[in-house]
Amino acid sequence: MTLIHRKLSDVDPRMNHREARALFLALADDELPAPKAQAVRTHLDGCDDCRKGWEGYAYTLQRLKGVEREKAPPALATQVMNRVRRQRRFGLRGLHTTHMHYRVPVEILIPLLLGAAVAAFLFMAAP
Repeated sequence: MTLIHRKLSDVDPRMNHREARALFLALADDELPAPKAQAVRTHLDGCDDCRKGWEGYAYTLQRLKGVEREKAPPALATQVMNRVRRQRRFGLRGLHTTHMHYRVPVEILIPLLLGAAVAAFLFMAAP
């Protein structure tokens, strides 16, 4: 790779709105490499829409960091893990038998289908 190609690959083209907004989370967490973070900040300096979006995003993050964290009750974790283990154990058999609770009995379907067939025959046979 020549020196010219190396210099051209280091220069980022102007960032568009979608790219800048997609990097908001990484920018807030300081996970972007320095050149990429600088490119986002340069875009924010020149774009009012994205700057307003960033200000709203940063404000929301700041508010969320101030919210007190709640801890789930210990029984909840136990219940969730029991359900996960049960589903792993039964796998597709568990899904296969789930429909049994919501199935319509055949004894109801047979008279309904027979009545519909007779009504259709009478309707087609009428002059």
